[in-house]
Amino acid sequence: METIEKGMTRRQTFFCTNRDKHTRFSKVINVESKSITVFGKRIDGWLITTEEPAIDKYIVLDETVVGDMRSHDPE
Repeated sequence: METIEKGMTRRQTFFCTNRDKHTRFSKVINVESKSITVFGKRIDGWLITTEEPAIDKYIVLDETVVGDMRSHDPE
């Protein structure tokens, strides 16, 4: 059986304090300034939504039980 790959995208939203680091290599959908409180301390940062390519890969059963399992993980 031939391995089948199909392109997909994955959106994720996360809070960060270093905006440039997390937006440099991703397609940015939305950025909002945000303040949160953690253990009573106020932290200023950004709520960032990105969209990144992901691959959904079908792997035949024989491949999953032979060899190094990590080499079959597309992520």
